[in-house]
Amino acid sequence: MYFDNVKLFSAKNFIHNVDKIYAHRDRNDKDNKEKFMRHVKSTYDYFKLICSEKNLDNVFYNFERSILKNRGEDTIHLWKEMFANTIYMHDMGKINPAFQYNVMLNEEYKNNTAVEKNHSLLGAYIYVSYFYGKIENICKRHDKFYLKYFMYLNSYIISKHHGFLDSMGEYKEKLRAFSRSHKKEIYYPNLNMDTLDQKVIQNSFENCSKYMKDCLLSDDRLDFVIYIYSKLLFSLLTAADYYATSEFMNGEKINDLGIIDDGLKRKFGEDVDSYSTFNSIEAYRKNPVKDGKYISINQLRSEITIESEKNYMDNQDKNIYYLEAPTGGGKTITSVNLAKLILQSNKNINKLFYIFPFNTLVEQTENELMKIFNNDSMIKEKLAVINSITPIKIKDVDEDCSNIINLNTGKKVDYNKSFVDRIFINYPFVITTHVKLFNSFFGTSREEVFPLVNLCNSVIILDEIQSYKNSIWKEIINFLSVYSEILNIKIIIMSATLPRLNKLVDSDVDNFVYLIKNRDHYFKNPFFKDRVKFEMIDLGEDEDKEFENLLRDIEHESKSNNKILVEFIFKTRADKFFDYIKSNEKFSQNCKHEVAIVTSDDNKADRNRVIEKAKEKDKKIIIIATQIIEAGVDIDMDLGYKNISILDAEEQFMGRINRSCLNIGRVKFFKMDDCKIIYKRDVRKEEELTLASREIQELLKEKNFGKYYEKVIAKIEKAKRELNDNGYGAFIKILKNVDFKGIKEHMQLIDDYNQNKYTIFLSRKIKDEKNNVLDGDQIWQEYKSLIMGNKMDYAEKKVKLSQINSKLNYFIYRVKKMPQEYSDMLGDIYYISYGEKYIKDGRFNQEIFIGQTPDEANLFM
Repeated sequence: MYFDNVKLFSAKNFIHNVDKIYAHRDRNDKDNKEKFMRHVKSTYDYFKLICSEKNLDNVFYNFERSILKNRGEDTIHLWKEMFANTIYMHDMGKINPAFQYNVMLNEEYKNNTAVEKNHSLLGAYIYVSYFYGKIENICKRHDKFYLKYFMYLNSYIISKHHGFLDSMGEYKEKLRAFSRSHKKEIYYPNLNMDTLDQKVIQNSFENCSKYMKDCLLSDDRLDFVIYIYSKLLFSLLTAADYYATSEFMNGEKINDLGIIDDGLKRKFGEDVDSYSTFNSIEAYRKNPVKDGKYISINQLRSEITIESEKNYMDNQDKNIYYLEAPTGGGKTITSVNLAKLILQSNKNINKLFYIFPFNTLVEQTENELMKIFNNDSMIKEKLAVINSITPIKIKDVDEDCSNIINLNTGKKVDYNKSFVDRIFINYPFVITTHVKLFNSFFGTSREEVFPLVNLCNSVIILDEIQSYKNSIWKEIINFLSVYSEILNIKIIIMSATLPRLNKLVDSDVDNFVYLIKNRDHYFKNPFFKDRVKFEMIDLGEDEDKEFENLLRDIEHESKSNNKILVEFIFKTRADKFFDYIKSNEKFSQNCKHEVAIVTSDDNKADRNRVIEKAKEKDKKIIIIATQIIEAGVDIDMDLGYKNISILDAEEQFMGRINRSCLNIGRVKFFKMDDCKIIYKRDVRKEEELTLASREIQELLKEKNFGKYYEKVIAKIEKAKRELNDNGYGAFIKILKNVDFKGIKEHMQLIDDYNQNKYTIFLSRKIKDEKNNVLDGDQIWQEYKSLIMGNKMDYAEKKVKLSQINSKLNYFIYRVKKMPQEYSDMLGDIYYISYGEKYIKDGRFNQEIFIGQTPDEANLFM
C-alpha cells in the first residue's frame, strides 16, 4: 500500500493521560464511551480499507507525479507522511478539556478552565505544530515552502471535517486568532509540544502561499490538481471518520464498499454477451455489409457498437471518450458494451456510473439495463438508482426475523447499512443525475463529498452533456479532463449533438478520443438522416388564429397518422390547447383520436399511463405535451408538431418520431412562443441559432451539429467580450485561492429558477402505476410523524423518509403564488387537504388554484 512505510504521530509521546481521553459517547447510553486512541486507530484502519478496496495506489501516484515533480525523495516521503497523518491526527483536538467535560462527560476534566468546547480547529493547530518542526529539517528552501503549503492545506481539511469547506484565505485568520486567544499553558496542559505563535503562523502561511502562487502562475493545471487533492482528502477523511464512528455507535463493522470484483465483472460480461441484441451484433461482425448496401437500421447500429469498441481498445490509455451517434443509434447498448470492455481491460476499475440530466432518462436506463441483465438477481441486487424520487435501497441482515419489516425477503432491515450505502453510494452499479455527480465534484459539505472517493477508478457514462449550462462549458471540460486523469476515471460522453468541448481545454495533455471517427458515415445515412423529415409551418401572426390553424392542420394529418405528438414550450399553452381541442365539437366529430396531455402538472403515474397508451399497436392518439416529453420517454410517434426552441431540443423531439424506422416520420415546427424565458442564460436561444434561421434549418437537415456548435461557442465568447465578462479568468482566480465556496457557486449547474415558487401538497386519492390507491391524507400524516418524531434511530428515519418521499411526489406541485388557504405546513410545504378542488379532468389546474383569468395566466407560463 502507498502509505505502508509512513511514520504515524505518536499520541502518547505528545499528549499526557491519552488513555483517559474519550472520542465518542453513545447517545443512548451515556456510560458507553469510546476511548480516544481506539477511534484514532479505527479511523485509520477504515482509511486503509478504503484505499485497498478502491485500489487507490494509482491515484496517489498520479498526485505524486503531478504535485511533486522534480522534488527530492525526502520531500516526497514527508508529503506522504503529512497526508496519512491528516487522517490519523484529525481528532487530536479532542484533548480539549472543555470538550472532554462538556461533551464526553469526562469527570477527569471537571476543573478545567477552557471554555471553547469545539475540537477541529485545535486539531488543525496541533497538526501544524507537529509538522512545522519536521519541515524545518528539509534541506531545500523551496521544498520547505512547498511542504508548508500542503501542511496548511491539510490542517484546513482537519479544521473542516465536521463542517463545510469555505476558503483558505479565511482559515489563516482563524488560525491566527486561535493562537492569540488559546494559550497552551492555560487551556491545554496535556499537550506536550511547542505550539506556534501568531507571528510564525502569519509569516509562514503568507510565504508559502506566495511561493505556491508563483508556481501556479505558469501551470493552471496544477490549480485543478490541488483542488482535486483537497476534495479527495476531505472525502477520505470524512468517510473513514464516519465509518469508524458508525461502527462504535451501531456495533456493526462496515466492510462492503460496493466494489465490482472479478466475479461481478465476469458475470456482467456474461450477461451482456448473452443478450439478444449483442448476439445480433456478433453475427453482423462475422458477416458485415459490403459496398454500403444497408437493408436495416440495425446494421448501422451494430457498426456503431463495433467501431466504438475497436477505437476504445486502441486507446485504452486515454480517459475521456466521445460517443457521437445519431438519435436512435443505440447509444445505451453501445455504452454498456464499452463499460464491459473497460471493466475487463482495466483491473483497477471497480465502479460503473450512469449520469443523466433528467429523471425520465434515469428511469428509462434502469429499464433498459434490467432487460439486458434479464432480471439477473446478482446484478439487480448490486444496481441502485440514486435520485430524489427513488427510495433508499434496502439492505437485509442475514437472519430470519419474526417481526418482518422487509416483506420481499422476510428479513429484518438493516437501516444503518442501507443509509450508509446511500450517502456514500456504496453500490457497484449506479444510475443517477448530473446534480449528484456535480455535488461530489464541487460540493462543500461532508454529505456532498462523501461519494467522491467512490468515483476513483470508475467508469462514468455521461449523457447529453450539452444540456449543462453553456456559460461554464470550458470549466466543466477542464475539470473533467483533470479529474479523469488524476482519479483514473474513464468517462464516456455520449450524445447525438455533441459539442467539441476538448477544444476548450487549456492543457496540452491529449486525453480525448472520438470513438466514432467518421460521424458522417452514420449521420448522413438515409436510415438516420431521412428517418424523420421536418418542415416549417406558419400559423399566422394573429394570435387568436394560431390554435385554429394548428388544429386544422392536425385534423387533416390525423387521417393518415395514428400517433401525433404536439409540444409547446410553456405548460400553460399546452393546457390551453388541450382545453381548446377537447371543446371543439367539429374536431371531435371528424377525428376519432384519443386526446391526452403530459406536463409537469401530471404525476408520474398519470404520465406513464399516457405513455403506455401511445405504445399500443394501432392506437389513435394525440398527445399534447411540454418539453418533459423530449428526453428519456420511450415512445414512437408518426407525426410531431413543435414550438421551436433550441436546436438540441428539436433533435431530441425528432427522436420521439418514427423510432421503429418503418416509415418516414415527419415533424412540423412552428413559432408561437419565444423560448427566451426558459433558456434566458443560454446563447442557443438567440434567433440566429434557432430554426428561425434558414442556415440552422439546413444544419439540422444535414445533421451538421459540429458546425452548429462552432457558432454556439463563438457566440458565447463574443457575448463575454461585449460584457467584459472574463468568466473563465475570474474562475481561475477563485481556483488559485482555493476558494471552495466560490468554486461551488461558479460551477452550479442549474440556476434557481424556482426561487419565487411555492411547494404545495394537494391531498386526494390517486392510483399509482400498479393501480395501488394512494391516500394523500394518510401519506401526509406518515410524513409528518417521521419529520416530527425524535425517538427513531437516525438511519431508520432517513430510510423511511426516502420511502415516503417517493410517494409524496405524487401529490407535490410547484406554484407561483402562495396559497391563500392551507390546512397544515411542514418546512416549506403547504398541505391542502381539499386537493380535489383544484383538479380538472383528473389533472391539477394551476389557473383554478391561482384564481387567474386566461389573460393573467400568461404571466405565469
